[in-house]
Amino acid sequence: MLREKPQDQGGAEGLPEAWLHSTQDVQRIMAGGVNLDGSLKPEMIRALLRFRGIDITAMAEAYGVSHQYFHLVINRERPDRRVQNLIAERLQMDADRVWGRKSNSAA
Repeated sequence: MLREKPQDQGGAEGLPEAWLHSTQDVQRIMAGGVNLDGSLKPEMIRALLRFRGIDITAMAEAYGVSHQYFHLVINRERPDRRVQNLIAERLQMDADRVWGRKSNSAA
């Protein structure tokens, strides 16, 4: 009689393997990658980009911007809405949420 091999205990189910390639990324997320205003911290943004397999240098070249400039935007040293929107789009997240921008809703 053949028995099925039991599933490993403690294995992460439902997460793509690419998301688990770096324990440092997971630790950064668990350490709290969210600011008090709800925006994402720069290290969280970088970790999410890595999780999605997005290379900042390649993305910057595709949009005609240097990768150093992308890092300045991620670190919030350069407030460039166009680059912020590109990064949020690649993360499939709302740009206002990622960057902590206040949405201008008419009352």
